[in-house]
Amino acid sequence: MQKNLDLRQKKVIDVDTAEQIGYIRDMDIDLSSGKILSVSIPKGGLSWLMHDFKGITISWEEVIAIGSEYVLVKLKKNPKIIDESC
Repeated sequence: MQKNLDLRQKKVIDVDTAEQIGYIRDMDIDLSSGKILSVSIPKGGLSWLMHDFKGITISWEEVIAIGSEYVLVKLKKNPKIIDESC
């Protein structure tokens, strides 16, 4: 089983474009089952450190594989965009 920190250290790659999307910042977890529902990935460098989070949320169903260095995803046509600027 992957630990939270382990997933945050892996590069997230879109299998359709081979583009590196980024690294997982947050996870939405169902507390009763312990299953991951979705992950959030920041866009634009380290702006999230200043609570200026912009990125995308990826449903856990979009995750295809988890390897030693990468998380492979097949994104939907319109991923959920997040903009939580202060």
